[in-house]
Amino acid sequence: MGRVVRIRRRPDGWRVRLDETGGALAAADIRAAHPAAVPRLGTHILVRGEVRYDEEHAWYVVEVEAWISVNALMSAYAEPERWATLSPVRPVASGAAD
Repeated sequence: MGRVVRIRRRPDGWRVRLDETGGALAAADIRAAHPAAVPRLGTHILVRGEVRYDEEHAWYVVEVEAWISVNALMSAYAEPERWATLSPVRPVASGAAD
């Protein structure tokens, strides 16, 4: 979990830099294998996926399978009747990054 502070296009998808993660996690990679919309800058997100160590940058990266806004998650938590409608998978959006 972290706050999106930078988004960069990469040849194989997107690199989303995270802050306020509470540890060594620094980035999330969104790739074609698991297409997802790119989160907006400043959004606090919870990501799901495989964690790997990026030796080039000396930080941990999540290979994103899905993500959800922490605000959406907290809203759903406050309203249990909405839990069944909450999907952590975001569809691919055109014009992904702001």
